[in-house]
Amino acid sequence: MENNKYHILIVEDDKEIRDGVEIYLKNQGYQVWKAANGKEGLEIVAQEELHLAILDIMMPVMDGVTMLMKLREQNHEFPVIMLSAKSEEVDKIMGLNMGADDYVTKPFTPLELLAMVIPICADIPNI
Repeated sequence: MENNKYHILIVEDDKEIRDGVEIYLKNQGYQVWKAANGKEGLEIVAQEELHLAILDIMMPVMDGVTMLMKLREQNHEFPVIMLSAKSEEVDKIMGLNMGADDYVTKPFTPLELLAMVIPICADIPNI
């Protein structure tokens, strides 16, 4: 299946990381939307059909955990990968327990993130 059928949202307050992930995913053929915080991310979710979200945990305005809670409250069931500078096990467990599908600790390499994106997208039915 072609990657351009997959719509991925990146929600990250660090512009350099946000733009770097976007470039890498677009180079792999994915359709990408970007937001600098959870509030902007929810606005995009309301307007676009998405298949995967990559959410930073620590952001101004609305953090990734709050955004994830709101997504699940609104019955958005697409997969979510959480990004965080926190490497504590308790933070990883919290994100996973709140409905995240995977968790990446910063700093990460594009290949590490792509290694998570590819199988998650492959498991999405009916695209």
